Amino acid sequence: MNIEEFGNKVKSIFSKGVESSKEVLEKAGDKVQDFTDKSVTKIEIHKLETKRDCKYEEMGLKLSQMLLEGASITCENVEDIRILNDIQEEIKNLAEQISEKEREL
Repeated sequence: MNIEEFGNKVKSIFSKGVESSKEVLEKAGDKVQDFTDKSVTKIEIHKLETKRDCKYEEMGLKLSQMLLEGASITCENVEDIRILNDIQEEIKNLAEQISEKEREL
């Protein structure tokens, strides 16, 4: 084997090593990106769940306040029902957003 053949063989081995390294790094990069995307989505879900829970608390406090003030929670009490329906709608919207984010995972 002469020097030129030896040099070509070393280049070939080095080239294969570089290709393998590129493939491994690309796969690792994809995994890291996937992990990051999922982590961000999980954080967004947690924030939405916290907002939803606050709305449930708000609804409970509003109902408690209304009852303490002697309100009768009936369909005839239009303003009170509107307030509760608005809160319930916000809860529904947050639940839909949570479901949408969970599907992204």
